[in-house]
Amino acid sequence: MNSRTLTSQKALLAKEEGKLKKLLVAIKKLFAKEFLWVLLVLLLGLPLALIITYILETYASEQILEMTTKILKDKSLFMGAYLLSLVGIYFTRTVVGAIHLLTNKPKS
Repeated sequence: MNSRTLTSQKALLAKEEGKLKKLLVAIKKLFAKEFLWVLLVLLLGLPLALIITYILETYASEQILEMTTKILKDKSLFMGAYLLSLVGIYFTRTVVGAIHLLTNKPKS
C-alpha cells in the first residue's frame, strides 16, 4: 500500500469514529431524557392517584367499589389508581410526542 491510500483510509476511519461518537452521545442523551421522564411520571402519578382514590371513595356507588375491588384482586384502591395514573400519563406523553413528530417538517 502506498502512503496516499493509507492516509485516505485513516481519514475515512477518523470520520467514521466521529460519527460513532456522535451516535453514542445521542443515545446517552436519549436515555437521560427518558429517565427524567420516568421520574416525572412517577412523581406526577402520586397526586393524581390520590385524587382518583378520593373521588372514588367519596362519590362512587357501592357497585362500582365492589367491581373495582374485584378487578384489583386484593390490591389497594390507591395502587390501582396509581398504576392507572402512570399508564395514562405515559400514554398521553407518547401520543403527544407522536403528534409532534408528525406535524414537524424535517429540516432540509
